[in-house]
Amino acid sequence: MRAPAAAGRQGLLSVGIRPEKIRFGRGEENSLPGEVREKAYIGVSTQYIVDTPAGAITLYVQNTEAGASAAGPGDQVTLSWSPEATFVVDSEEEREE
Repeated sequence: MRAPAAAGRQGLLSVGIRPEKIRFGRGEENSLPGEVREKAYIGVSTQYIVDTPAGAITLYVQNTEAGASAAGPGDQVTLSWSPEATFVVDSEEEREE
């Protein structure tokens, strides 16, 4: 996975991606396979919870986007996001949660 904010850092990192920056499919440089666990229509968007090798990931897909309601529970999917959407989580912030 590529994260511009990780430049110059070594070792294991914790990273974050805003849920609305994650997309279904392989359209971006970073990707992760998963299985849809939950799908919920929440007005202007649909919320998905996807189980991945990195843990459960939540994403929001605007209902105006093509394919917003295509995936359902049990479906195998690929999630992708751009390196610019990835940020490093400071170890101090991580301990506070």
